[in-house]
Amino acid sequence: MVMYNQTIAGGPLDIIKAAVDADVHFPLYQLMLAVWIKIFGNGDITIRLFSVLAGVLNVVTAFFTGKEIKDNKTGNIFAFLTAINATLIFYSQEVKFYIFLSLFVTISLFFIIRILKNNKTSDYAGYILVNSAIVYTFTIGVLYVIAQGIIVLAYILWKNKNILKKFIISNIILIGIILPFAVYILTHMGKYEGANWIFTSNIFTTFILIQNYFSPYLTGVYNNPKVYIPTLGILQILFIYIPVGIAFFGMYKAVKIDKKNYLWLALPLLFLGFETILCMNSGLRMLTRYTILAIPPFLMLISLGLSELKSKTLKILITYLLIINVFYLISSPISAVRGYRELGEKPTAIAMNNHKINNNDTIVLALRKNDFDKYINFNGRKFSLLQDFVHEPYSMKPNISDKYEKYQDYVLNNTELINADFEKDFVKKVIAPMKKNDRIFYIWDENYNSYPLKSIEEYKKIPVMTGSLSRMNAEAFMICQKYLKIQSAVKLKYYRIFIFEKP
Repeated sequence: MVMYNQTIAGGPLDIIKAAVDADVHFPLYQLMLAVWIKIFGNGDITIRLFSVLAGVLNVVTAFFTGKEIKDNKTGNIFAFLTAINATLIFYSQEVKFYIFLSLFVTISLFFIIRILKNNKTSDYAGYILVNSAIVYTFTIGVLYVIAQGIIVLAYILWKNKNILKKFIISNIILIGIILPFAVYILTHMGKYEGANWIFTSNIFTTFILIQNYFSPYLTGVYNNPKVYIPTLGILQILFIYIPVGIAFFGMYKAVKIDKKNYLWLALPLLFLGFETILCMNSGLRMLTRYTILAIPPFLMLISLGLSELKSKTLKILITYLLIINVFYLISSPISAVRGYRELGEKPTAIAMNNHKINNNDTIVLALRKNDFDKYINFNGRKFSLLQDFVHEPYSMKPNISDKYEKYQDYVLNNTELINADFEKDFVKKVIAPMKKNDRIFYIWDENYNSYPLKSIEEYKKIPVMTGSLSRMNAEAFMICQKYLKIQSAVKLKYYRIFIFEKP
């Protein structure tokens, strides 16, 4: 819904403004999606098919990239590993730009290989365009482009200085193209400093990334990776440890057979190193989707290693990976094609439509006010706890930059059931203007249901936004119970809809 609402903002300039105002990424994906919607319409299946198309093209480009670096066999293995990769399958269904990043990176690898082999101007042009696309799709993509430039430059200085001049010129042109992006980043640094308000990650996130890169068992794919606790059982061995072991064996085999393949190992590792440093010095967090750019070079390196195996051994490994990936996708309720799909707003919107929501009613929800606009015809009042209340003085200490300290007293104060100032503000804005028999559709979001917290340690394990919104969610619900009468309630998997009526 975030991407969709930015995409339908209007013309190209309106889309760019909506994207850069609301997000930290440049809007190449939104502009492409707007053209797609213009041609094919804005049905849910239609707009998700745009990502499906990118996922399928990623498999095709993986084949040609593997073929270019070695032979058809390598291309087939690279395409196969791309086709069964759970993270890439997952993001091939989301109305987000992450699968396009994987596609762009695979194409970039293709042009780098051709540059190192042929040194043709047309390949440099492709290199410049596709790397510009990475940057203008995803802010952190600039770290990948920089890492790629450093690694390839080092390789050229080591192995082929004859192409140095053209490579440097192409990167100067690339820098010129992305200069507006760099200026924007430097003048809007404040946008990137507060991500720990929303996200958390820790040292265990590394293990989550490895699992999500190389196994069918996805975990922590959204904002807050869990603490990784390894368990040993037959399912874990079959679906996590063996696939990950095959991946690491393939990488080991590739660099052992040909030292030049360290180039393809160093590229994603340097990118992840840059992102780790950035995470340590900003609010950014290490999430699977933010590191998706590392997956194609890893898979290509694995393909190079597996292609050296004897035919019988390779067939056994490929058959095993095919069986366990397809079986998990089909059978597991939390697989890349089945899990997480009920988090969307459509089921909630359908429930509100079934209760004949009208413009005299009011919607109260935790996050964005326009999340349901695609599915309901509603011009009544909408209130967001995040946008309208949670940043008010009664919920945070003034003159404190650290958000954990700023919201700590409000979230951990268990002596008062409802903050008196918040109650006064909520009643004034939401309840007082209501007329007799007017209704509030209160959307209870299970993602913000962690209140009450028992200790400061518990508080610091979750994002500040989760803690503060959980407290306010509970308070606002109790205020509605206090001043209104409940008419009915609807239970969904991740949401509850409580319909209150003014007596």
